[in-house]
Amino acid sequence: MKITHLAYTGLFVLTSFLATAVFADTISGSGGAGFQTWLSADLNENQNPYWDNPSIDGPNANVGFYLFNAPTAPLSGAPGVLPYWGDGGGTADANFSFLKNSESGAASLKLELAENEDINEFGWYSTTGPLVLHPVILGPNAPPFDTAFNPSAQYGFYIKSSGGTYFTQSSLNPAGDTTHQHFAVFQESAAPGAEAYWLGIEDQNVSELNGREAGSGDYNDMLIHVTFDNIPEPSTLALVLSGALLMPGLLKRRRR
Repeated sequence: MKITHLAYTGLFVLTSFLATAVFADTISGSGGAGFQTWLSADLNENQNPYWDNPSIDGPNANVGFYLFNAPTAPLSGAPGVLPYWGDGGGTADANFSFLKNSESGAASLKLELAENEDINEFGWYSTTGPLVLHPVILGPNAPPFDTAFNPSAQYGFYIKSSGGTYFTQSSLNPAGDTTHQHFAVFQESAAPGAEAYWLGIEDQNVSELNGREAGSGDYNDMLIHVTFDNIPEPSTLALVLSGALLMPGLLKRRRR
C-alpha cells in the first residue's frame, strides 16, 4: 500500500503542477483597478468606458466597435465583448504594468488606423529602467504582423509617436499628459492560466486630441493581440521532472 501511495503521490504532484501552474503575464495596477465588464449596448460613444469615444475615422470606429465586430467595423477574428482593465465607473487606470509569469510573449498587429502609422513604434520597457526602450513593432510593419518579445520580470508597454512616447505607466508620459492613459487592455481567457490580451492604443496626446476627438481618444491607432508562451522555464520544469524521474528508484528500494 505504501508503494502504491508513493507512486500516486508523485504522479499527482506532477500532473497537478502542469494543470494548475499559471504562465500568463498578469497586470499590476493602481488600487481599486481591475477587469471591468461592458456590453455591446455600451458602445454609444458617450466616453464611458473611457475608450468609448467618437473617432475621426467615422462613426462606430473606436476600439470597442472593432472588438465587437460591429457591421461598420469588421475585424477578422474579432473576439467580441471582453473585460477591460480600469476602475469602476468606466475610468482608466492611469498607471499599470505587467508581471512576467511566462517564458516569452508574442505580439500580433491586427489593425492600424493612424495618420502616424508609418512612424508609430510599439514595444516594452522595464519598470526598473523605463528610459531603455525595447521595440517590438515598428512603423514600416503593417497588419497582419507577428513577432515575439521577451520582457523583464516587471514591464510595461509604450508607443512612440509624433507627439512623444507614452507608457502604460502614464506618470512617465511627457508633461501635460501624465494622467492620460494611452492603452486600453482587454482580457481574453482561452483557458485558466492561458489568458491573452488585446491592446487598443491611442497615439495622440491630450493637446492633439482637443478639437478632434472627444474624450481620451478612439484607441484604434494600433490594435495588438498579445499571447504568452506557456512552457515553464527550464529550471522549474527540470526540478519537477527530476522528482518524477526519481520515483522508479524509490519504488525499487521500497520493493527490496
